[in-house]
Amino acid sequence: MKTMNKWMWAVTLLFGLASCEMKDEILGKDLMSGDTGLLSLNVETGKASRGTTDQVDQFPVVITGTDVDYTKKFDSYADLQAEEKVTLPVGTYTIEACSPGEFLSKMYEPFYGGKLENVKIEKGQTSEISVVCTMQNVKISIDLTEEFLATYDDWEFNVTDNKGHIETYTKSENGNTPAPVYWKMDESVETIYINGTAKTKGNETVTISGTARKSNLPDFEEGDDTSFVGGDELKIDFTPVKVEGSTPGIEKDGIQITITLFNSEKNENVEIPVNPGTDGGDTEEPGTGEDGGDEGGEDGDGGGETAAGPTISFPQSTYTLPDDADKNANATITAEAGLKSVKVEIIAGNDVFGGAINAMFKGENPFELIGNEELSAVFESMHIQLPEANDTEYNFPVGNFFPVLSTPDFGPTTTSEGHVFNITVTDQNGKTASGKLNVIVTE
Repeated sequence: MKTMNKWMWAVTLLFGLASCEMKDEILGKDLMSGDTGLLSLNVETGKASRGTTDQVDQFPVVITGTDVDYTKKFDSYADLQAEEKVTLPVGTYTIEACSPGEFLSKMYEPFYGGKLENVKIEKGQTSEISVVCTMQNVKISIDLTEEFLATYDDWEFNVTDNKGHIETYTKSENGNTPAPVYWKMDESVETIYINGTAKTKGNETVTISGTARKSNLPDFEEGDDTSFVGGDELKIDFTPVKVEGSTPGIEKDGIQITITLFNSEKNENVEIPVNPGTDGGDTEEPGTGEDGGDEGGEDGDGGGETAAGPTISFPQSTYTLPDDADKNANATITAEAGLKSVKVEIIAGNDVFGGAINAMFKGENPFELIGNEELSAVFESMHIQLPEANDTEYNFPVGNFFPVLSTPDFGPTTTSEGHVFNITVTDQNGKTASGKLNVIVTE
């Protein structure tokens, strides 16, 4: 009965929104009977065509009034061009254009978008405006050099931002030329982590580990943006090198990671110095001690032993139901120092599920998993076991929500990101890690 009430509430809300749209349409007609001007719009990406996502003729265009209650939408730039010039009520507008389709967390082609504000339409005049659409995601490409391929017979490594994106590369899955991926980066991503192993043709295992930050750039100055942002392109090379082993004067096999950053705004390539990780592929950020460890030991001299920070990884960042209903969607959490807190925030991708989440967790969102006895009873029916303090490993099975999310009562998601599961982990040393998983439900 409660589910049905939420469904009826959602239907009522839908009709309310429909009424608002009808009102806007009526207002729009009234405005068009008054003073109007013309808009001549040019949409471009400013670079050569590279795929289906930068065909500007297919870009949807939205013209939204900022001081006038009027919106004009075109399914494609080609449709707008068919009108040659667009008639609009006098006022100030924001114009947006982007690649067709959804801007997903992970893509295999670039997604372009552009926005121009304070476009003025004056009575009886034509405003000639251009919107330049730039790449909104970050490109990650892998180059396995000839030397690498000649030296190593097998490999498996991860590239991650520790914010929900993780890409795993293996010889069996990706071969010698892995395809580029495009990530929709969180604005707070300042570090890219790489870790894994490779096996020589003599079956010796060699560690791959390193971190890269924009703040390591040679020309980085205080005040520069430290985050990886849309338009950045990272090319990651792996090359065999000889490094000094634990015995002075004795060399062993190693792998040098080289990352080249191409910034589309500056139109230049710059190499980012890569900080080597520790043996075992620790990809957490280094501490504040002189040797990259935390300032432990006596007198804070950096001599204390430091546990690696917590990590969160997912088999993939976005799931689409019902197609992915049977796939593994466990959030794999590790904490060498032991878990102190595991918080989960669920952002509903439609209003019906939002009401259910609010009722299930009594408005507590995000909610703590550790020590939450009341939540334990709720999750027991979903076969979800909660973690305990000091656990070093835990799997949060997001896939256990799939049967519920797929029911007709909750319906398809209405937001571009779908249902979002944000997970934040804190270990006993106070170090944190965050990850995000998206679940899109279709009709």
